[in-house]
This record gives sequence, structure tokens and C-alpha cells, in this order.
Amino acid sequence: MASSRAGTANVGAHAASANARPVDPDILAILHEARERLGTQTASLLLVSENGTVLEPYASVGLRHTLRAASRVPVGQGFAGRIALSRQPLSLSQVTRENVINPLIRTSGVQSLLGVPVLAPSQLLGVMHVGTFQGHEFTDDDVATLFEFAQRVAALVEPTGLHRAHDAALVLQRSLLPTTPRSIGGLETAARYVPAEGDLGGDWYDVFDLPDGGIGLVMGDVVGHGLPAAVIMGRLRSALRAYALDYVRPAQVLDRLDRKIRHFEDGAFATVVYAVTHPPFDTVTFSSAGHWPPLIAGQNEEPQEVPIESDPMLGIGDFERNEVSIAFPAGSSLCFYTDGLVERPIDAQDPRSRSTDRQLELVRKHFSADDDPETACSRLIASTVGDEFVEDNIALLVVRRP
Repeated sequence: MASSRAGTANVGAHAASANARPVDPDILAILHEARERLGTQTASLLLVSENGTVLEPYASVGLRHTLRAASRVPVGQGFAGRIALSRQPLSLSQVTRENVINPLIRTSGVQSLLGVPVLAPSQLLGVMHVGTFQGHEFTDDDVATLFEFAQRVAALVEPTGLHRAHDAALVLQRSLLPTTPRSIGGLETAARYVPAEGDLGGDWYDVFDLPDGGIGLVMGDVVGHGLPAAVIMGRLRSALRAYALDYVRPAQVLDRLDRKIRHFEDGAFATVVYAVTHPPFDTVTFSSAGHWPPLIAGQNEEPQEVPIESDPMLGIGDFERNEVSIAFPAGSSLCFYTDGLVERPIDAQDPRSRSTDRQLELVRKHFSADDDPETACSRLIASTVGDEFVEDNIALLVVRRP
């Protein structure tokens, strides 16, 4: 909802799904058994998303960190993504930044990996992999053994439809979010979306090319929850893209979007920050309609809020909208987010208890320009959300100028 402002083998098992789905205890038992029989320290299962483009963590044992939404893997990219695309086993004797894109695998201390596809007769269900904290060469017998466990997992996953999203509204919302490119116009990008437990909302992010060679960056949040908020979000996202084709200045785009929401979306409100940068991408111009200011971090510099004059949110009334331009030196990163990342309960037993300042400090502490955007997103979600269910949706976008 928008607002104005395992190092050792006995590390616990984790539910790791971005949907916060409860883990089937039989699947968890298979992961434990696979780890013990193969003599590895970790075992994990990722399930393919509804649209078949992303692997979403479902469960893991032995990792120091939970996976959760911090580590969704595009099919075709990284270790698990390559297995999903080829539907063939893959082993790595040495994990590196180049062959494993999931930073939580790397930072957990995993040195070697073996993975196989989880297959039904006519479709890919997911990927199962095991890992060791020491360098290890996996054998053909290891591959055959892991395939046996993957077949047992498939027998549990396919009939129950665990690999499919249960909530049609959530599927709709995800279909409206773009597949963020790892690089666009020379900038590196990564994004995360974490849905609230049992609900969805109007949070969205966007990255797109502009006709004049520039790049548009968006973070927005429709006030409200449920399917109505998600539907309005989709319409606003499309409208903003259309206005961005005709208007160069971010303030102009948000002004048109405000007129659209007041005329066609009676009673709807939204916060949005829209930024534009042009080659060589050394400056970025922002306009904000009541949204949280992005953070900028330079090399060897502490993150700071972008000094945006935040205008009223969309839907309130006709206001003159402001802009600010800042330097974006090489090696710097920007972090855009929605309020779910920073408005978190202090006490899990009392959702009304909140400490925005504490959460913002956590975000600042774990956001660094030294990290590539994928690592930055994963670190931020892992450090601020961790294993907890979230009561408000979270959208996160990190953009880095190499």
C-alpha cells in the first residue's frame, strides 16, 4: 500500500518461495535425504513460474541464508537457469560470479554444485541442486542418484500443482511486471517483487528505452490492495510508458499521468517516482509524486537519499510538478523501492508496531555501489525481510552505472 513517505550441515530448513507457500514436508524430507546420501551440505528446490520464464525458490536445507524472493533465477541464466533451459544435468567444481548468478549461493560458502531438472512427462517443473562447502568433483553415479530424488519430487509436485501460482490475481500482477534486463543501454539493472502474504497490491517497477536514446526508470505504488489495485497498476504502467514516448521531462509525464488517474480512475491514488537518464548516463533527472526518494550510493560513499522535492501523490489534484537532476558518476548505484521495504513491524506479534527509521537504516547499511545490481537486490531482501512473511508488497529496483 502506498504511503507518502548454513555454514554447517545442521543449518535449518527454510521455506523459500517468493509466494510464501508452505513447504510440503515430504519434499523437505527428500531434500534432507538427498543431502545425506550424496554427502553434500546443501540441497535446494526451485520451481518454474507460471509463465515459464523464472525459477522461484521453494525450499532449501543447509544454506546459511534463506532464498526466498531474493534469488529468483531467469530461465537460461546462471547455474539453475541453464539447467532449466537445457533440461540436462550440470555440475560445477568451483562456484564463481560468472557461473552462478544467485549471490546467496555464493555468500553461503557453497564451492561446488550439482543440479538436475525436475521433469514431468510433458513439462519442466523446476530444478533440484545440491552443493558442498568444499571443492568437489561429482560423478556420473551422483548425477543418477540426484535424478532419482528429482523424480520423487516430481511425483509430489506435478499432481498438486505446486509449480503453478494458486492466485489468479497474483499471476495477473506478475504478468504486468517487466522482465528486467541485466543491462540496458550500458546500465546494469536488477529488480525484485515480493507479494504480501495472501494478498497482492499495486506496486510496480519499470525500465524501458526511450525514442531519443534515453532510459526511463519507474517505481510506483497504487493505494489499496487486491485485484482492483493490481488492475489500476497495469493501466497506469501502460499509460506512463505511452506518455514517456511523447514527453521528455519526467514532470510532464507525471502531470499527464495525474490527469489520467483523476479522469479515468475515479477515487484511485498512487505514488510514483519517474527518472530519465541519457547517454553517457552521467546525470539522472527525477520527478516524484509522493513516493519514497530513491537512494544513491557512490564508490566508497555512504548511500544518500536523492534530494527530490516530493510533490503530492497522483489523484489528489492539479499541482505544478518539480524535477531535480543529480550527477550519476561511473560506479554509482540507484535504489528505488516501495514502502513495504521500509515500513515493517518492530514486533512480529504486533503488526501496528513500526520503525521506519530502523528499516531505512538497514537498507542504507546493506545497499552498496560495490555490489552488482543482482547482488544488491538479494542482499537488501535477505537483510530486511529474511524469512518473514510480509504484510505489504515490496518492489525493488537497483540500477548501476559501471
